[in-house]
Amino acid sequence: MFTVLVVDDEANVRQPVCRTLSRFDGIGEVLDASNGLEAMAMLEQQNVHLLITDIRMPAADGLQLAEFAREHSPGTDVYVLTGHAEFDYAQKAMEHGVHAYLLKPLSKEKLREVYIASYEKHRRKQESKQVSVIRERALLEKRLHDLLQGVPVPTFDEGLIPSYQKVMLVSFSTKDLRSLGEASVRYFIRECAYEAFSRLGTAAVCLEDRLVTVVLFANQCDQEAWEREVQETSKWMAAKLRIEVKTGYGGATKDIGDLSLMYIRSMISLGFSEITRKESGGESFPPIIRALLGYIHKEYAGAANLSDFAQQYQINPNYLSNLFHQETGMTYTHYLTQHRLTEAKKWLRDTNLKIYEVCEKVGYKDPAYFSRIFKTFEGIAPGAYRTVDGTFLT
Repeated sequence: MFTVLVVDDEANVRQPVCRTLSRFDGIGEVLDASNGLEAMAMLEQQNVHLLITDIRMPAADGLQLAEFAREHSPGTDVYVLTGHAEFDYAQKAMEHGVHAYLLKPLSKEKLREVYIASYEKHRRKQESKQVSVIRERALLEKRLHDLLQGVPVPTFDEGLIPSYQKVMLVSFSTKDLRSLGEASVRYFIRECAYEAFSRLGTAAVCLEDRLVTVVLFANQCDQEAWEREVQETSKWMAAKLRIEVKTGYGGATKDIGDLSLMYIRSMISLGFSEITRKESGGESFPPIIRALLGYIHKEYAGAANLSDFAQQYQINPNYLSNLFHQETGMTYTHYLTQHRLTEAKKWLRDTNLKIYEVCEKVGYKDPAYFSRIFKTFEGIAPGAYRTVDGTFLT
C-alpha cells in the first residue's frame, strides 16, 4: 500500500493537497500532520513512501523533519514546499536528503508529477524485491530437492538455508499431479501449501509426480500447530483436487543432513514405491533394473556401489540412476538405505548380535552413524527397537 504524508501548519494548504492526492490511482493512504514533531511520530509508527512538507513550521521545521526522515525512514521520498522568499532556505534542504523543492502554490499537475515519480520508484523497488524473493525461494527448493535425494548442499549455497531450531518434514501422496492438467494447477498447490506452512516458520515445497513434500524450518517447534496444519492441508487438498490424499510424516530433526532419511521415512509410511506396486500388479522391471535390485540384495553388506555395477554392465551410471528412479519411484541411495535398515531390523529381531555387529552386517562401519540413521528413519533407537520386539513406532 502506497502511503503519503503531507505536513504543513496551514490547514488551507495541507487539506487541499491531501484531497487531490486521495483521488490519484494507486494511492493507499494519505496522512497529514500540522508540524514536524507530529510527523516524526508518524514516521516512527508506520511506513511512509512519500513525504511532502512545508519548510517553516512550529515545533520542528521542514529541515529537521527531512533530517529525521533520512535517519529513521531512508526509504521515504522527501519533497519540501517553499515560497519564493524561502528559496535560499529551500536549497539547503537538498543537503538533508530532500529529493526536490516545490514552489507554492503547488499545482495539481506538479503534484501528480511528484506522486507518479515516487509511486513508480516504489513499484519498481517492490517488483525487484519480489523477483529476488522468488529467485531465492526457487534456489532453496532446488537445494532441498537435492538434499531429499541425498545430495549435499554446495558450500557456496549454504547461505540459502534459513536459521532453525528444528527441521520438520511431511509428504502428501496424491495421484499423478500431471494428470490434473495445466501447470498452473500444480503451481496453485505449491503456493497454497507454502502459504499454509509459512505461518509456522520458513517453508519450502517440493513437487514430484505424486508427492507434495513440505520442509519447514522452525525456530519454535509447536507440535500441535504443526499437526493441525498438516491435517488441514491434507483435507484442503482432498477437497480442492477431489482426490484421495494420504499423509506421510518424516519427523523432525536438528541436523539438516537427516532430511534424506526423513524423506525415505515419509515415503515408506505412504507405501510409496513402484516396486511394491509393480510386484503386486504382476508387472516386471526391465532386465537391467532386475539385475540391479539383485545386486543390492546380494551386496548391501558391502559397498553396493552403483558405479561398479554400471561398469560391470558397461552402462552409463547417470542413465542407470535415472532409470532406477523412474522404474522404482526411489533413488538408488534411498532404496539401498531402506533395504539395509529392513535387514537390520531382522537381525535385531531374530538374533542376539550386538548393535555394532548388526551395523557391520548391513554395510555400515560406524555404529554411531548407524544408530542415528536407524533412529531418524524408524523413530526409535536400535536397542529400543529390539526391546519392543521390533514394533515400529512413530
